[in-house]
Amino acid sequence: MNFQTIVHDGFFNNPDKVREWGLTLDYYHKDGTFPGVRSTCTKFLHKKFYEASATKLMALWGNYKREDWDLQLQFQKIKRFNDNPDINIGWIHQDTGAEAAAVIYLDPDADLNHGTSHYRIKPGIAEIDAKQFPKNDKGEDQRWVYKKVLGEEQSRDPEDLKLYYENMKIHNAHFEPTLNVKNVYNRVIAYDGVQWHGQTAFHMDNDDDFRLTLVAFITSISRPATKRFSLNSRYI
Repeated sequence: MNFQTIVHDGFFNNPDKVREWGLTLDYYHKDGTFPGVRSTCTKFLHKKFYEASATKLMALWGNYKREDWDLQLQFQKIKRFNDNPDINIGWIHQDTGAEAAAVIYLDPDADLNHGTSHYRIKPGIAEIDAKQFPKNDKGEDQRWVYKKVLGEEQSRDPEDLKLYYENMKIHNAHFEPTLNVKNVYNRVIAYDGVQWHGQTAFHMDNDDDFRLTLVAFITSISRPATKRFSLNSRYI
């Protein structure tokens, strides 16, 4: 991995103002690869906010010039699927296509368990097996239900959710947790794009509440992160 996992508290000087603006935006979902909905990239909504926030994020990993990187920066809302807490967790994944990623938590009274967890593939399980989508007893890939629940349709049909949950359990069973970062207001977690991760939980008491974050995906960068520990020694 080229980018260390970093957890930093107090990211924004005025997180309340950032949250208030985020709540006024329109949200969409046409992709089908993540829970909830996202805003348009903030680059096209408020250029100064985008540049300041993105530059600050990149500073977590080193001294980068503006021409060194490009990234997507969007608000994201995640609501519960239904009233079953077990299904309201993240599908463990990597951020394919991203060099690195970051999540900034923007709920002042969030459930601490609504954070982000990191994982590794369990010993004895081949990486190719962990990456393959679960198949039914006929050997058929059931990715369609993944897209149906997470995509534009946002299906909450009980049968679709049941199949989605069954597939998620099979997939997530390939992994074991290595890190659990709590959802603390104005905290950022940043990590390498190949790091396996997922939302620890997003179960709410009702269908109207949601988990609000600002998510970043670094799509291009000129060089890896600065080495934080460098010491010439025969021992370390």
